[in-house]
Amino acid sequence: MDRREFITTTVGALSVATVLPGRVIGRTSHVSPNDKIHVALIGCGTQGLRQLMSDWLPRDDIHLVALCDPNKDSEDYRDWSPHGLRNEVRQFLNNPNWGSETGIRAGLMAAKEVVEGHYANKRGQSNWHGLKLYSDFREMLAESEGIDVIINVTPEHLHGVINIAVMKAGKAVVSHKVLANTLHEVHQTVQVAKETGVTSHLLAWNNDPELYQLWEWIDLGVIGKVKEVHNWSNRPVWPQGWLETPKEEMAIPDGLDWKLWLGCVPDRPYHIDYTHALFRGWYEFGSGALGDMGYYSLWRTYRILNPGPVISVQSNAATGAAIVRNQSQWRRSKVAFPTASMVHFEHRDVDIFWYDGGMKPRIPKGLLASGEALPMEGALYVGEHGVIMGNDFLSKSFRLLPERQMINEQGSIPIKRPVEAVKNLTDEYVDAIREGKQSRGSYINVANLAEACALANISLRTDEHITWDAVNQNITSGNVPQEYITREYREGWSV
Repeated sequence: MDRREFITTTVGALSVATVLPGRVIGRTSHVSPNDKIHVALIGCGTQGLRQLMSDWLPRDDIHLVALCDPNKDSEDYRDWSPHGLRNEVRQFLNNPNWGSETGIRAGLMAAKEVVEGHYANKRGQSNWHGLKLYSDFREMLAESEGIDVIINVTPEHLHGVINIAVMKAGKAVVSHKVLANTLHEVHQTVQVAKETGVTSHLLAWNNDPELYQLWEWIDLGVIGKVKEVHNWSNRPVWPQGWLETPKEEMAIPDGLDWKLWLGCVPDRPYHIDYTHALFRGWYEFGSGALGDMGYYSLWRTYRILNPGPVISVQSNAATGAAIVRNQSQWRRSKVAFPTASMVHFEHRDVDIFWYDGGMKPRIPKGLLASGEALPMEGALYVGEHGVIMGNDFLSKSFRLLPERQMINEQGSIPIKRPVEAVKNLTDEYVDAIREGKQSRGSYINVANLAEACALANISLRTDEHITWDAVNQNITSGNVPQEYITREYREGWSV
């Protein structure tokens, strides 16, 4: 029996929720201050490659030892520019010949070339070898002795099952947003994070001086008690809003293990529109614009206001139409997130509103200067006697409204937050891993927001006003199908 057969018949036959103590399968998350942190990456697509170059490979205290992706290598990735990623890699490796002139390249072998090319350059060598490569993350976990932290940059439907398995294996885990894309997996992930106590960190956590200045203004009562928050984005900047799943039949590309890409999701025919950047738009595989970007901006609001669990969630979604036998029929998609939506999160003391797809809040007359419009992305913190407007998505540039209030107040507002709270984003979880503790961006700390976002996606799918009992973790309104709370799992993948 070879190694792959062994993994298939043992680890693969077990639910990924099976507890494997850290002392059996690998080391604990605590790392000596003098040791390099040994990192394994799951997910070598465009986002994984960018994270390698920007956050991990340049650091002397981090060493990449393993890579995992079910796609070996391809040039069919979707990105935000035709050659942006390729040019970033060429500059990073000082290799003008890397990549494709026609397509967008990523995958396991592309990531291998980035890691090995960087380490060879760093050592002044013509080449460097030392990576372990995997297509199945369960195989990586079974051989994870010596790995300190696993970083998860996979499509969102895999976040819950992978993060839970990693924590139960006793490994520190860092993940791209979202925490999970079903309510059931959100709750399971937070529970396992609490039970295992391993270091966890969500990359949507952000930290900058502007956050603390905004926090200070609100704490000082510059606009009085905050009653409403409105946060809007021009996302999605990828296609979504499909009324049905693809009918076109496509052959599975060479080098792609489609069953492993699906992971916990039962079999369905391959189509490229499920994969790469477009997974975000499908209920099964993504979390829409709210999950993609709301985790970044709304987490700031949740940290500042600490509103507690959501009480109710109500949504409005753009709808569509289709021609059926020459008749135009109104449709609401059962498979994909809408092209635009608004979500109202009700909390005990504050109402939080999310807008995407170009939708924006109504602005009271006289609040903005004549002829001024809201920016493409931004936020409004509405208080009892004033408003703070963020002129960008994260409110890093903000001002008091009306304008006369800004003139009177701006110069006299001190920043009292401690300087040490402003820490490099990667340092936050690297330090936490070394100390064997939770980071400020832990799965536990994002629990309320993750729960609210999962409930919002249920509301978008059902068109229901969802009321929520956070204590008993129970939806108390309507008749929400169980399939929207959890998912049908492939055998052996349930959590």
